[in-house]
Amino acid sequence: MMRREKVIEMATYVIVALAIWVVSPLLGKYIDSLYFDYPNLFADSIAVVLLGACAVVLGTVLVAWTIVLFKTEGQGTPNPKLPPKEFVVSGPYRLSRNPMALGGFLVLVGEAVVYYSLSLLGIALLYGVIIYLNAVFVEEPELRERFGEPYEDYLRRVPRFFPNPWKRYR
Repeated sequence: MMRREKVIEMATYVIVALAIWVVSPLLGKYIDSLYFDYPNLFADSIAVVLLGACAVVLGTVLVAWTIVLFKTEGQGTPNPKLPPKEFVVSGPYRLSRNPMALGGFLVLVGEAVVYYSLSLLGIALLYGVIIYLNAVFVEEPELRERFGEPYEDYLRRVPRFFPNPWKRYR
């Protein structure tokens, strides 16, 4: 990988990580402070904090796993400027066509629970709408063009975001 591509790749990881794990919670809590009288940083219940933390950890693991798959099997990155060269259908991609986006959504929802933040929940929902629209109108048409019939078959077999626990995926 050329030096320029490596810089783009690393910048992608840093910017996305900062946006999801730092900027979003700060923005959510700031907006909350304008409209809601909740002086605590975290939810009062340790059970609620632990539930949210589990969602954050699960989402983080999902994102990291998909990045590793993009690098190792796909020979690319999550950055659209440096996309995978190979079609990745293993790991969480067997159950969801967009596990990386799902992981980011889980992180944001988990943070909303941990920080007891309605504004952060709103940010998570906005993120969900944006990734849905991006998947439907940008990613899927582009992947259809790049990978053809194997991707068409994948579209028929695997749900866009949320796996169906009662369906057996092949």
